[in-house]
Amino acid sequence: MIYIAFIIFTLLVLLFVFYEWQHFMVFSPVYYREEPLCAECTLLSVQTDDGVELEGVVYEPKHYKNRVLIFVGRSHDAVALINRFATLYPHTQIITFNYRSYGKSGGVASEKNFFKDGLHIAELVRKNYGDFYLLGFSIGSSVAAYVASKMPVKGVFLIGAFDSIAALAKRKFGVIPSAVLRYKFSTEDFVQSIDAPIYLFASKTDEIAYIENARALKEKIKNLAYYVELDDLSHKELLWDKRVVTKIKEVVE
Repeated sequence: MIYIAFIIFTLLVLLFVFYEWQHFMVFSPVYYREEPLCAECTLLSVQTDDGVELEGVVYEPKHYKNRVLIFVGRSHDAVALINRFATLYPHTQIITFNYRSYGKSGGVASEKNFFKDGLHIAELVRKNYGDFYLLGFSIGSSVAAYVASKMPVKGVFLIGAFDSIAALAKRKFGVIPSAVLRYKFSTEDFVQSIDAPIYLFASKTDEIAYIENARALKEKIKNLAYYVELDDLSHKELLWDKRVVTKIKEVVE
């Protein structure tokens, strides 16, 4: 009897540890500023409904045709990346914000906050700047898809995207009870409600968002405008790849 109780206790402890560990696997708040903002870049700030201040930035060239709202990955400081985005897309207005607890943004990161804040930011961008495209990388692709499922946008670029956290976990760890999965990020559900054209970029050698997950997501997309599987690119390399950038520029510039 004592032995059985010990086993049950041990399993409960392991489940609790696994449940808490997921937060650190999904979210990785960072802050780094290696260089000053470009001359055409301006810091932004928005306040959420519950009073949390989020840090953002806009790159505004003198002449541009379109604007893109970007949601970055789990280990990115969005503001710190603006100079790189400006270099890659010099003729496009770029707007991006840090998630809660990332960069100088306050609050605590969570799936609910990612989606709620993403939609709030998008609504403010449309109100103050006008229509826009969405670009989401990695976990940010789920946020972008969620936003696009809730409001009209000109188009959606999903880079290093996956169908859901549950599907990723299943492929990596095998069968896992859904009850112990803390997060969903079910991009596959959101893309079925998006009317705007979707451009999906995947890598056959992506070690985070596996190509099988990208293919599964592709099958759920309601309005697929473009899909490509690239070779020999890691998860992080995909965002900056010349072929990805060139295709996006064809659309927005």
